[in-house]
This record gives sequence, structure tokens and C-alpha cells, in this order.
Amino acid sequence: MRLVPILAICVVLLSACAGAPTTNPLPADRGHEVGTVLTAGVSDLQIDAGSFDISAEAKQEVVGAFRAELTKIGVPVAASGAPVVLHVTEFKTRPAAARIMFGALSGSDHIKGTVTVAGATFEVADTGVTMMGGLGVVARNVGKQTADGVGQLAGVATR
Repeated sequence: MRLVPILAICVVLLSACAGAPTTNPLPADRGHEVGTVLTAGVSDLQIDAGSFDISAEAKQEVVGAFRAELTKIGVPVAASGAPVVLHVTEFKTRPAAARIMFGALSGSDHIKGTVTVAGATFEVADTGVTMMGGLGVVARNVGKQTADGVGQLAGVATR
């Protein structure tokens, strides 16, 4: 009987950690050069899924959050802007039915990748374990992290 309260506590603690951004610090050695390139804007985010089968909906969530966050922080998105590419290095999703029925016990949704823009690279990642937030929440968080990383490189204030 003591196992049930312990499991409940674990689920609550894991839920609190879900969606926490894990963006690594960005390189500062080329800050001025990269910032100058990015002031003209960036192109729309391109996603290199590699061998992973990422749904069109998940890609749209990443790109939509990327655009929205860039608009919020003031970095223009233009066709002639610097190319931004997210190279997905890890991807995992769980079936919606398992997520709803078993919550954190069903595993996790996860996206991790390396972003390249204007010759600089940085990593973004997010993992969701709750029953409430599926792959869409994880994808939006990765899109926001990507935009915030671009904003940091451009020298603008991010969230």
C-alpha cells in the first residue's frame, strides 16, 4: 500500500519538470559578427529530421512557435534572412491513448537537436512526461528555445 503514495509523488515531481527548457549556453566568441548578420532577419526555420519520422503537425508546432517567439522578441523573419536549420538528433513520441491512460508511466515525448544559424550552433531539447502535454507541447517548447537562441545570438532580450 505504501507503493501507491510513492508513485503519486514521483508522478507529481516528474510533472513539475516537464517542459523545462534545456538550452545550452551559446558561444560568445563570435557575438558581434553573428549579431550583425542576424539584425537583417532570419529565414523560416528548416527542420532536418534525419532518419526520424516526425509528423507534419509536430513540425508545424515547432515552426509556429519559432515564428511567434521571434515576433515577440523583435527579430524579423524574411525570405532573404540568414538560414536557420534544426538538425534533430533525438526524437521519441508515445501514442496518445497510452499518454492519456497511463500518464508519466507511459514514457515521454522528446525532441533534441542542434540549431545552426550564421555559422553558430547551439542545442535545444525538451521532454514531456505528463498526460496533459503531448508532443505538441514539446514541439512548441523546442520552437521557442530555437527562437530564443537566435535572439541571444542577435543580441536582443529574450524571455
